[in-house]
Amino acid sequence: MWLLTVFLGLLTVILATWLPGYIRRWRMPPGPFPWPIIGNIAILGGKTYLTFIDLAKKYGDVFSVKLGMVDVVVLNSLDAVKEAFVKKSAEFGGRPKTLTNEILTEGGKDIAFTDDSPTLKLQRKLFVSALRTYASGKSLQAITHESLKDIIADFTDMEGEPVDLEDYMYKVVYNIICAASFGVRYKMDDSDFQHLLQMSKDGLEILSGGLLADIFPSLAFLPTPAKSACHKMAANFMEYFKRQVDQHQRTFDPDNLRDITDHMIKAQKDAEEEGIQDVNSLTDTHLRQTISDVFGGGTNTTIHTLRWAVLFLAAHPEIQEKVAAELDSVVGRDRLPELSDREATPYTEATIHEVMRKGSVTPTSLPRATSVDTTLRGYHIPKGTWIIPNLWALHHDPAIWGDPHTFRPERFLDEDGRLISKPSALMPFSVGRRACPGEAVARADMFLLMAGLVQNFRFSIPEGEGPPDLTADKDAGGGFVCVPVPTKVVITCRK
Repeated sequence: MWLLTVFLGLLTVILATWLPGYIRRWRMPPGPFPWPIIGNIAILGGKTYLTFIDLAKKYGDVFSVKLGMVDVVVLNSLDAVKEAFVKKSAEFGGRPKTLTNEILTEGGKDIAFTDDSPTLKLQRKLFVSALRTYASGKSLQAITHESLKDIIADFTDMEGEPVDLEDYMYKVVYNIICAASFGVRYKMDDSDFQHLLQMSKDGLEILSGGLLADIFPSLAFLPTPAKSACHKMAANFMEYFKRQVDQHQRTFDPDNLRDITDHMIKAQKDAEEEGIQDVNSLTDTHLRQTISDVFGGGTNTTIHTLRWAVLFLAAHPEIQEKVAAELDSVVGRDRLPELSDREATPYTEATIHEVMRKGSVTPTSLPRATSVDTTLRGYHIPKGTWIIPNLWALHHDPAIWGDPHTFRPERFLDEDGRLISKPSALMPFSVGRRACPGEAVARADMFLLMAGLVQNFRFSIPEGEGPPDLTADKDAGGGFVCVPVPTKVVITCRK
């Protein structure tokens, strides 16, 4: 009898938690049948963004899945993304409330992962103002050039040897971010720098698996190893950022703004003097978390986009030579490429567009959440539903690109070789009110880095090895990210 009682009790709990959600889904977009408790987890393994494309063929470009106990709506077309994120930006402008986000943001004090609020709007406004002011001068270009000189010296020493460039890409990008944010530059063997790099790689590994409580919120109390590792990783990062921000606040001089942190401190002080409402809600924790967003948004995406760029160019030497010839004609060899060269180098800019389209490092972007009960395509979308845009589907839609699996920069040029306006379907930084606020800086950095490398080196596939199968995307990482697998290339100095 006691077994029967336990069984009936468990059945009641399952039905009580599953049945209401299943009934609610009748008004939501169609999708695969969600099993009790686990939802659709079983079919979402591997490259999730490719699975979404397969599901869209059956259920349409807007469909629903269930991750554990969480309802998710996936957008697989340009029209669907624009309707949700542009036309209905307020309704679809929230962020999912997850345990991972709560830990990383110290209770929702950052910009990227935090739900919409008056404090967030002011925080984002001040950050964009500080970033724009800092990037408008020569500081960003000078910092990038210094890091480029270091990496050029490293690559010159490795000429002719097959080498995996991943760690060197970390070095050049992290030195740019550290210098831009804190005015600090590191040598490769610096213990603090190595510690920062290791924290970053450990963080990616921890976060790639996520926390069980993210999709089963009722399990948030459990002291799992993944939860402990996430807390430790977040604490280590915050200790580093706190140390840097505290030092800047002690030595702050409004007449000598050294980096992004100084510009952010000044923007906050200016807002206080102007009596801007809600500015007192921006604490030192908000400032620290804002700087952490600079690191998160300005490092991994740039690192892996740069890795894709080298890999694509090595696999397509004819395109690489066109970029090099354009740079030789416009820039020459006596100086590094500058931001003022961008307008005169349309083929290089088009190649960067194509790398971002074909590589799609963040193919599903950061999930959003509905802030209210709303509708999309006539379907009911309850408040708090996760919204995942499948940017990979947009970037590889044959109806938009014609030959999406071909690496062809010319698609971004007109008949006269001029750069066309960026197609609306190309959105590596997402779109709408929650798009990446650092897009302009990231694009500028990417130009300086890729152009500087191609100006000085030729990248090729090691002799005897066939070109990587980039068309079938077999060399991309799985899950919700798309990064190259470790791949060696041969570096040759361009004489």
